[in-house]
Amino acid sequence: MKKTNMAGHSADPVTPPDAVFTDASVCVEKGVHLRVMSWRPRRPASDDPVIFVAGWVSAVSGWAPLLKAMAAVRPLYYIETREKISARIEKENLQPEDFSIHRMAADLISVSRQLEIALPSATVIGSSLGATALLEALKEGKLTAGGAFLIAPNSDFPAPWHIRWMLTLPTSLYHGLKHLVLWYVRNFMVDVKNEPEQMQRYTETIKAAHPQRIKLSAQAAVDGRYEVWPHLETVRIPVALAYAPTDKLHSATNIRLIATRLPRAEIIVCPSNRYMHRPELIADIEAFVRKCPGAVENV
Repeated sequence: MKKTNMAGHSADPVTPPDAVFTDASVCVEKGVHLRVMSWRPRRPASDDPVIFVAGWVSAVSGWAPLLKAMAAVRPLYYIETREKISARIEKENLQPEDFSIHRMAADLISVSRQLEIALPSATVIGSSLGATALLEALKEGKLTAGGAFLIAPNSDFPAPWHIRWMLTLPTSLYHGLKHLVLWYVRNFMVDVKNEPEQMQRYTETIKAAHPQRIKLSAQAAVDGRYEVWPHLETVRIPVALAYAPTDKLHSATNIRLIATRLPRAEIIVCPSNRYMHRPELIADIEAFVRKCPGAVENV
């Protein structure tokens, strides 16, 4: 079967009011199954679905406030990418290319088609690496959607020499290295004073992450020298690019440059990274969706 019930994940992590929760496992290639959580409101404002893809090793708990607000009014599908610990991977001899952005984009296309949610009326929403994977999937119309709301997408994945050095170490050392990674993120990549919630999310997700998948997905992005620029002009649907000037992890300059390469893009400047994870972002999403083809009701 391509879709099965997900064992061991029966509790609803978002619990929106008056919505039906489903936890499924979807096969995207032989030996690889992804977790897909969905919520269907009993009295939806619109039947047009939302497809949501979070960032690298992100936990659903970090997005729960925003997801709860969205899931109360429209069908919502939360797809966990294959580097996350929830993925069931039975393939042997895994390589970095098994966790590349292109591979993750193919996964998103496969899941959306199997669940029949790749629709001209669908809105795709993603953050960070998830937003980048969605952009890759949308190129040349491979993933069908009416609009994309992307939160701080990555254009590339540069890394200093010491991070590249860490990627050469055996996977067995990665549990111990998590503390070094968190130290580096805390001191050089996150504005801890103004964005404490962002640091808390990274602490929770990195500590819980799968060591082998951390290494392979990082190698795929960094050593593979991924760049989002090729064929961006083929993404013909409306795209909103949201970012916060206080967010040190994502380049505002490159996000603005992505906007210049997309035929139908707009920039949304948010007050903080925290804002982009909170229900307050719904107002920006609503305004964007109303302008998209096929939109019937607000998010």
